[in-house]
Amino acid sequence: MHARQFCTPHLVNANGATPLERVVFDDRSIREGWFQDLLYKNPSLIPIDEIEEVFGPLVAVARELPTEAGPVDVVYVSPRGYITLVETKLFRNPEARREVVAQILDYASAMSGWTYQDFCYAVRLKRRIDDGRPTGPSTPIEGDDDPILPLVRDHPDFEEARFIDAVTKNLAQGRFLLLVAGDGIQHGVEQLADTLAAAPALGFTFALLEVALFKTGAADKSMVAQPRVLARTREIVRAVVELRAPLAPKDVAVRLPEVVYGDDGGKRRRLTEEAMFETIAESLGAPVVEQFRTFLRECEKIGIEPEARSSSISLFWYEPNTGRRFSFASIYAEGGVVDLRFVLHNYRKSGIDEKIGMEYVNAVAALVSGAKVMENFKEGKAWTRVFVGSREITLADLMPRSADWLSSLASVISKTEQGGAAARTE
Repeated sequence: MHARQFCTPHLVNANGATPLERVVFDDRSIREGWFQDLLYKNPSLIPIDEIEEVFGPLVAVARELPTEAGPVDVVYVSPRGYITLVETKLFRNPEARREVVAQILDYASAMSGWTYQDFCYAVRLKRRIDDGRPTGPSTPIEGDDDPILPLVRDHPDFEEARFIDAVTKNLAQGRFLLLVAGDGIQHGVEQLADTLAAAPALGFTFALLEVALFKTGAADKSMVAQPRVLARTREIVRAVVELRAPLAPKDVAVRLPEVVYGDDGGKRRRLTEEAMFETIAESLGAPVVEQFRTFLRECEKIGIEPEARSSSISLFWYEPNTGRRFSFASIYAEGGVVDLRFVLHNYRKSGIDEKIGMEYVNAVAALVSGAKVMENFKEGKAWTRVFVGSREITLADLMPRSADWLSSLASVISKTEQGGAAARTE
């Protein structure tokens, strides 16, 4: 327990530093409804980038959203159509350890049978309940209004058709972030969460969030909330069974998805990365994405660490002696554009000869007929981009030469290691 303990925050002012008092689990002034409302009104309390970026930014949709399995405490959606379900618990409650994980799995199972229209219906139903209007079997919940779109429409990442399609797909696949949030996560819940990785289930990501509360002693009874992620499972995937009639043993085919490893078993393909692949496939096609997947696996073998962000995957390499990070490309979801602007920047920061980086950029450009390196200068420093005609180079251009690109990466890594060694001896 001590290994997981929060350090006590201090209130610092002109008179010194005063340690804050932790709100104990059995403090009856804190109710579960208050804790739900805290998360509902303040999505920023959830460090979504540490859990799975594709689910952010979190936009609150409803509290106590009705499902066949019971009401979901808090539901969020991202402007790109990814859904987060939150089960809140004040862990003084005796049922917390026994039921919390089972509850949120039941909610996910119930919602995985929904359509987008079902989701809208549930939100309209919740609003009707909140307004005190009738909701019985004889009272239809009518309305053509979409209660979800106005919540996300003004976000820069929002595109209506893509949003509805993504929500529909994620509901059908049970692809949710399931988040158990409490004021103090009990050890038994952590152990139970660990078992999820071995269980057949929906395509969800599961995380535990602890929000420690501290009294400030202020007259307005304000508190300090200190969130942290305690655990995150791998995505859990299902095999797909195909049956063809008339049925014979040879006609039964089971397709297993690519193995997804946890933190203790090797590279983990995060859902953020999968969302990137889907977006790239929309513009460049599935064959290019499959080639890119293979390319990333080969990159890992030579020490490249692909890192998925909300809109790009970067190819990072860390210089072994200093830990300095080098970016050898950023691949953007929209159009699969391959951005090489930051290659020289990393060499300038490290003190290693930037000619090594420039040779790599030229080698990549040489792989594509008609490609040219363009240098933009800012404050006397070059920022390189590679164009084919009027557009930037893309994965569609490079994947046919992926083996050669990989060789260029291996070469630049070797030269950078040598350059780093030379710089250290000077």
